[in-house]
Amino acid sequence: MAPAIEVRSLSRSFSGRGETLALDNVDLTVEEGELFGLLGPNGAGKTTLIKILSTLLLPSSGTARVLGHDVDADAKLIRKRINMVSGGEISGYGLLTIRENLWMFTQFYGVPGKVANERIDSLLETFGLQDKADAKLRTVSTGQRQKMNIIRGFATDPELIFLDEPTLGLDVTTSIAIRNYLRRWVREREGRTMMLTTHYMLEADELCDRVAIIDRGRIVAVDTPAGLKRRAGSGSSF
Repeated sequence: MAPAIEVRSLSRSFSGRGETLALDNVDLTVEEGELFGLLGPNGAGKTTLIKILSTLLLPSSGTARVLGHDVDADAKLIRKRINMVSGGEISGYGLLTIRENLWMFTQFYGVPGKVANERIDSLLETFGLQDKADAKLRTVSTGQRQKMNIIRGFATDPELIFLDEPTLGLDVTTSIAIRNYLRRWVREREGRTMMLTTHYMLEADELCDRVAIIDRGRIVAVDTPAGLKRRAGSGSSF
């Protein structure tokens, strides 16, 4: 079975006032069916790596393969099979209702109408948004908007989904609901893979099969949450 994600000697730099090295010679493999976490502080390189893997950025050097395809040469093939959700993002159109926004995104992926409606209805119920389905997006709360963003990501039934700090800034109840769904999605769908970035140690511990710790653009450790705790020594929270 080929890995869902395979990264070799991957680097990415940005020009500005001098040159900033966001990713530095990263090697990483994520197996099909894993719920894999990227854990690190703000500015560690998590979002840059996610953007490269989701074909939004090109690497400066090295290679990255997603679902067997090169992110540079085969971007269109990858995009049809993945999705991405970021915490705190502004996604969708405020003048459209939640249901209309979700329908629009499923059509971008060519999901048949009946299937799209069934998925949208099921996910709205799962996240407790059915009573807001016909509310215009600009009228709902931050938590409700983020629930819609999560639904948008899963309504296309991706083989691989990237979640970049999906519970950022949300209340405890909403965060728990989202984490419960993420755990269930991977377990109930054979062959589906998830990469989750977070700087919440508890979130990585609760959700992930394995976790890579990234700092200053480098992967400094990859292990199960339990293995990372053992490395950190007794008394450590992670």
